[in-house]
Amino acid sequence: MGRRLPSLNALKAFEAAARLESFTEAAGDLFVTHAAVSRHVRDLEEWLGTQLFLRTGRGVELTEAGRRFASRLTPLFDQLAEATREAAAVGDVRQLKVTVEPAIASRWLVPRLGRFNDLHPDIELAIDPTTELADFRSGAADVGIRYGAGSWPDVEAQKLTDAMIFPVCAPKLLRDRPHIKPADLADFNLLHESRKQWWADWLLAAGVSGVEDWRGTLFQNHLAIEAAEAGQGFALADQMLSTDSLVEGWLVRPFTFDMKDHWHYWIVRGKGQKETPPVRAFREWLMGEMADTNRKYAQLTAAKPATVAVKSTPA
Repeated sequence: MGRRLPSLNALKAFEAAARLESFTEAAGDLFVTHAAVSRHVRDLEEWLGTQLFLRTGRGVELTEAGRRFASRLTPLFDQLAEATREAAAVGDVRQLKVTVEPAIASRWLVPRLGRFNDLHPDIELAIDPTTELADFRSGAADVGIRYGAGSWPDVEAQKLTDAMIFPVCAPKLLRDRPHIKPADLADFNLLHESRKQWWADWLLAAGVSGVEDWRGTLFQNHLAIEAAEAGQGFALADQMLSTDSLVEGWLVRPFTFDMKDHWHYWIVRGKGQKETPPVRAFREWLMGEMADTNRKYAQLTAAKPATVAVKSTPA
């Protein structure tokens, strides 16, 4: 006798919404829209003939039936994921060559690679940290992570996340200035990342005058942020490169103003090249990890900062 089961997508949507207690969080977890999660849950409720969630003005709450169902469903999905990992582990190992800018590699990607390896033991990553965009047609790389406008030649680019730009410094710089204002940056050393225009852009967007934006040491890659961690001054960072340090307390974000850049983080591959299963697995994992970083950054900023879009130009 065949099994009578509801839609797998509906079950996935419900399990994520129940586990996270939020349709919005579930949508981010599954890389779908809030409306899609809501629709799947309603379809499941109709299929079961049982209400699983109470819709309130503040969000959703599980009913008793929903709570019991979720308590059985989540372990089943965990077992399914484990069975999938075990099946993948006995297959042929596939290499995935990833080209990535050094700053993103060292400050964000590398600390997270263990989670990818646990999920996909059949995919062997080869990480190439370089500022040069690889020639995908030559086979030098299968996929890449880049920061920019997304208009590279012979490349298909999919946006991963926006970038919010803001000053950071070591906590010790603020011990004697706990109520520092942006105009007080005139009293501190400014640390520049690759080009000095970044500080000019941020000060202009924040409406700050009287600060000599050209002062300070010029670094390449992510070294300005590391200099800030060492207490050498104020650097400009974005949420991808600094959230881990903010969480650990190595850096602080002294102002509530973020500048939304017109550049973004992208995943890229050769134009016209088919997305292989390893590339798809890496892309989906990457999107989930960046969404998690964005959630952590949002939690760090209790008050939502004002944002202004400022167009970046190459150095």
